[in-house]
Amino acid sequence: MRKFTLLLFFVVLWSFSYAQMGREQYFVDIHGDLRYESQDRFQASLSTNIFGDKVYKDNRGNEVKYSKAMWEKVSGKDRPYFEDFLFSELIHKYRDQRNVHEVYEIDIFGDARYRNNQGRSMTLRRNIMVELEYSGNKFRATLGKDVFENVIYKDNRGNKVTYSKEFLGKLRKGRHRGDRNIEEFLLLGLAKDVGKKRNYTEEYTVDIFGNVEYKNSEGRRVSIKKDMFDSFEYKDNQGVSLSIRKDIFDHVQVNDGRGNKVDVGRDIFGDLQVKDNKGNKWSVERDIFGDLKFRHNYKECATLKKNIFDEREYSDNKGNKVKYSKESWDKMIKRYGDDEKVFSMLLKKFFGSF
Repeated sequence: MRKFTLLLFFVVLWSFSYAQMGREQYFVDIHGDLRYESQDRFQASLSTNIFGDKVYKDNRGNEVKYSKAMWEKVSGKDRPYFEDFLFSELIHKYRDQRNVHEVYEIDIFGDARYRNNQGRSMTLRRNIMVELEYSGNKFRATLGKDVFENVIYKDNRGNKVTYSKEFLGKLRKGRHRGDRNIEEFLLLGLAKDVGKKRNYTEEYTVDIFGNVEYKNSEGRRVSIKKDMFDSFEYKDNQGVSLSIRKDIFDHVQVNDGRGNKVDVGRDIFGDLQVKDNKGNKWSVERDIFGDLKFRHNYKECATLKKNIFDEREYSDNKGNKVKYSKESWDKMIKRYGDDEKVFSMLLKKFFGSF
């Protein structure tokens, strides 16, 4: 993602938290705008105004506007699920707030800017040193490369984080493969977390054996090893260890070094099964009608079903209910890939684990 996308989501993710919401419904109205309604009478929408700005509004006085210029520069905005993702994040952020107004825009220099009616502002740009620079409310941070091509984060609170060239090489070979804009991701994340500290340092390196090493100025040391069988072993200097291995049945086995063990895999029917060494069992099963069920110790806890109107309905034993219209469900599938992944997302949302 480009800097415009990341700045757009940065403030949203900063204070994001899930809530137990009970019954809720996502749908698309006759104008093609996204709508949301919940049992507690919270209503929200995401639409485009006559100026081409993308605008979020809810019935608690909150409004978030992305200028047309900002929206046009957002990478990935044309993907079918993009607006749904943004809409969902905004709903969860603002449902417990009132009268918050925010604006994301591009200034005359092409820099991405954010401001709200509570006196907060942010800017993301390239400075004359070709470093990526983040600034806002007397805080300033940069991310750039040194002569050895290590990536260095610095801020005006004396904090410094170093990612060696070798470490970044491993990172890009993993989940960030092909992400040419990882700098923006790193800078905004570090500004949020490390920026809270003072005179703090940390380093990410790779030793001569190819193991990832981490250390910080607070005395923490971590080593992560990967063997020829793709098994991982994590150890730190505070007595914490974790190993992740696959057995001959392609099950993933996790051992935290403290006597806790978990086995994750699929049974002969293709249903997901999770077991620990304390007698607990979790499963996601598909019945003969194609509906999904989540069980804990054989007790049914949640279901995801398709009704006669081709809508999807989630419900659980905590009283939560979510209904997706056909249009919204199609977008959820495009976002997550399949119904089992959507179900897992909802389980994490309402159960906090699994």
